[in-house]
Amino acid sequence: MGTRPLTQRERAVLEALLAVDVQNVEPLRDQAAEAVVVGTCGCGCPSIDFQRGRGLGMGIRVNAGVRGSHDGLILYTIQDPQRGEVLGGIEWVGVEKTDPDELSSPELLDIRAA
Repeated sequence: MGTRPLTQRERAVLEALLAVDVQNVEPLRDQAAEAVVVGTCGCGCPSIDFQRGRGLGMGIRVNAGVRGSHDGLILYTIQDPQRGEVLGGIEWVGVEKTDPDELSSPELLDIRAA
């Protein structure tokens, strides 16, 4: 898969996740403006990656639960040797029988700092 722009829903979810007040969030908000999708999950869930590979370390910055279900998602970052902490992607955490085709609408998310 090549790179592609974020869909409107992906962009809205990313912005909602980064609206939470977490430590050092400003550089991540700046990166979000330029974010592109470089990979998706092979299982068909709506997880998206903003970086290839997981770098040296992966950190969960924001958690979100989907109201009315046990599903959720996480915004993670990776440590890049040259650039420091960079947006890694949005990981879908599904426990229902089927995964949705796209990320849940931001209005349905209960978002909190990790």
